[in-house]
Amino acid sequence: MLYKKYRLYGEGVEIMIPSDIRPSESFLSSQNSWLSKDKKTVIHISRGGADLTEENLNNQLNEYYKGFHRDVCHFKCRHIIRRTINRRVFGEIQYTSCVTGYHFYNVFLLGSYQGRELVITIQCMENQWASNKHIFENIIDSIRILKRQQDDMEDTRHAG
Repeated sequence: MLYKKYRLYGEGVEIMIPSDIRPSESFLSSQNSWLSKDKKTVIHISRGGADLTEENLNNQLNEYYKGFHRDVCHFKCRHIIRRTINRRVFGEIQYTSCVTGYHFYNVFLLGSYQGRELVITIQCMENQWASNKHIFENIIDSIRILKRQQDDMEDTRHAG
């Protein structure tokens, strides 16, 4: 499978998306969306309004979990963890939901970019989760916070 690289938010975030999942219309500059041709797989990246640091990540993830539990129809949490992606800590909630009779598998990632929330959601039909799991893992593993990498390199040069 071929992937296409996208740079978002002033070249600060990089992500690889399968080439058969195309950008879809987004009316806000803080949001980026992709949709598969069959409209059964959706990827959405947005910058949230809340301040977020690694220290308050657990609290914010817990707030999202409670909100999903309250607001998402037929919410069932499958997995909730903290994971490191490109030396950055993200919170992850995997859950199933049902909307208008369709059953979805959802991956929700919460991380920090420039002190604000970076929210990444990936969704597919629940019965397609097994075939999409490795693709979703590749997308998640591809996330790069580029400006932070540059800061880390400068810190290393100044320390040496």
